[in-house]
Amino acid sequence: MRKKALFVILVGVLILLTASCSRDPDELPAPTQAPSQAPTQAPTQPPGAPDFIFERVSEFSDGYAAVYIDDRGGYIDKTGEVVIPCAYSNAEPFTDGIAIVTMAGGGDEENPFRYGLIDKNGEGITAIEYEWMNEFSEGLILAQKESKCGFLDATGKTVVPFKYDSADDFSEGLAAVSLDGFFGYIDKTGKAVIPFTYEQAFSFSEGLAAVFYEGRYGFIDASGKEAIPFEYDYAGSFSDGLAIAAKSENSGGAKWGYIDKAGKAVIPFEYMSAIDFVDGIGLVSKGDDSGYSYIDKTGKVIADHVDNTSMLGFSEGLAPLRVDGKWGFIDNTGETVIANEYEWVSERGFSNGLAMVKSNNKWGFINKAGDVVIPFEYDTLFEFVDGFAVAVKDRRCGVIDETGNTIIPFGYDLIGFVGEGFAFAQNSGEGKWGVLELTR
Repeated sequence: MRKKALFVILVGVLILLTASCSRDPDELPAPTQAPSQAPTQAPTQPPGAPDFIFERVSEFSDGYAAVYIDDRGGYIDKTGEVVIPCAYSNAEPFTDGIAIVTMAGGGDEENPFRYGLIDKNGEGITAIEYEWMNEFSEGLILAQKESKCGFLDATGKTVVPFKYDSADDFSEGLAAVSLDGFFGYIDKTGKAVIPFTYEQAFSFSEGLAAVFYEGRYGFIDASGKEAIPFEYDYAGSFSDGLAIAAKSENSGGAKWGYIDKAGKAVIPFEYMSAIDFVDGIGLVSKGDDSGYSYIDKTGKVIADHVDNTSMLGFSEGLAPLRVDGKWGFIDNTGETVIANEYEWVSERGFSNGLAMVKSNNKWGFINKAGDVVIPFEYDTLFEFVDGFAVAVKDRRCGVIDETGNTIIPFGYDLIGFVGEGFAFAQNSGEGKWGVLELTR
């Protein structure tokens, strides 16, 4: 799977903002990027900040941020200086001293780009010759060259030859790969440890992997031994000790349920849809007027819902739930622990003990006791990253900390890409970005 770039184009932000002005608030997800507005005052730039010169930017990662000048990507350090020249068609964030970069040319009509790896000195770890690359996973990176998949290590050395028709990232030390229409598993040396006998194969999770063989799904262990018989129409990965599976019974259509690692159906095959368990909670639907329901690992219903727009998922032990048009939070027993009194809540739910909620058409943050930690005084708010959040007040952007203190005054057109104590801002009227240092 090709990795998506993390960059935001200003035009896209403006389109989203215009669309959001005419939508019902109940239909809107939590915001992810501050809106752009016409400036009403000139900002004061922090000491040492560069001019607004970058066309596109990404968040700081590993001490560097990808930036674009004349539509070419390079990197700046935390002084705002360009330390790797803007010479690439695309530049991904650094992780552990390595970044994926892209150059146009050398490809074909379908994919004109080629990918490679560089270090923080801008030196090439590999040639820019690969058709695509994933992020590193378990110390190796999956790539494609001449239409074949293989794996590289952090030095750019090929450790698994480029000979496979398809491949997944390594998981639990093994990777599912295909060759001549059949799937098997290799270890990190490239050795085939599970034979190429399967029609489909998925990543290992909790010691087992779902595979497709002779028209049915079952599970194997890391030695390739059958762990759960091949008797399912479909099977997913194990999560919290259970896996979703679909099974046809009595000549009827396939229904979903949950099995344990012994293959026992601990939650019956009676649902039209099911989602993996997370923190002991699953989500199911019978496909009728009863809508979606949260269940525990015994199959007990802990909360019923009319439709999937009434729920946003559990996070840190709580889940937002809408009742009679108002949002509150339930715990994993289904008990309402924060009253249903909010117009909207963040899609992310709770993070680091705080949740972003909306009241009287203004946004603020509450804690798990339901106490207001940051007052409802913002037109728009964004999630905290490294203790800082972008906020919008009176159509101007600023930055606050987790106590609600204003860190960057509300004088910018647009602020985003917060991370590692820095953010990027616009205020030039030309859609260019500059660096802000975030200090308390």
